[in-house]
Amino acid sequence: MKPFPIPVTALGAGLAHEEENLDFLPMPKAEPLDTPRPPEDAAPEELAAAADVVEQLLEAMGAHRPGGDQPPRFSLKAMAPGALKALNESLGQGEVSAVVETAGGAWRVQETAFAGVWRSRREDSRGTVLEDILEADDMPLCVKEAAAQVAGARLDASQLPAGVMNAPSIVDELRHHAKAFRPGQPAHVVNLSLLPLAPADHDGLEAVLGAGPVTILSRGFGNCRVQATRARGVWRVRYFNTMNTVILDTIEVVDLPEAARAAGDDYDDSVRRLAELLAWLREG
Repeated sequence: MKPFPIPVTALGAGLAHEEENLDFLPMPKAEPLDTPRPPEDAAPEELAAAADVVEQLLEAMGAHRPGGDQPPRFSLKAMAPGALKALNESLGQGEVSAVVETAGGAWRVQETAFAGVWRSRREDSRGTVLEDILEADDMPLCVKEAAAQVAGARLDASQLPAGVMNAPSIVDELRHHAKAFRPGQPAHVVNLSLLPLAPADHDGLEAVLGAGPVTILSRGFGNCRVQATRARGVWRVRYFNTMNTVILDTIEVVDLPEAARAAGDDYDDSVRRLAELLAWLREG
């Protein structure tokens, strides 16, 4: 590929950058999908700058498989506001969003309309943008790192309140599988919707599992809310209907639930569609 003419920086983990002009959800919630709209009012140099970013992203995505090491990551810190706006409008907004709580702030993550292509921004407690990243993978690096760094909770059934029915056996089952869990293993799923549970069971499970640093909303399977717990590798995964009623409530022991990941086939389709977008931007 030709030398990259604008200051977009390929990243390793942990570099800090900033910019704006993409709408990030303050917390995961349902929003209409934003279809890519190549901006017709952008200046030629802005379209060219956006095309250069897409071209470099495409080249990196072609050498990477979702879930592999060293995913493509680019800082957009130095992009001019008009060029960044053109890029954001071209990429659109997709089905998955996430919030990753950090010390003194949070990552705000939004999948673009191209599955497996993400915008990730880290903000401090005052809302100042510290990093602004474009990346491609099954999930963004900040989500994976936060999930991997969750401490192992005790999952102690003795902490459950009086009046529970099935919660003690559920906690014991989760403790067993969480202890044996290794990244990359198939998920072990406990389907709470199929079990007779008293209100004390639900309250007790909430208290024992707690809430971890990662909250994800996926609209690929209806509305699905994925919450990390305080136990590494243990996730609460809930599916909602259009009335925001829970229709499926599960607990998964897995590195990252499949409901939130970008699938390999969708990633490949995004590569094809990004090539079409690049052609449009070059013609513009």
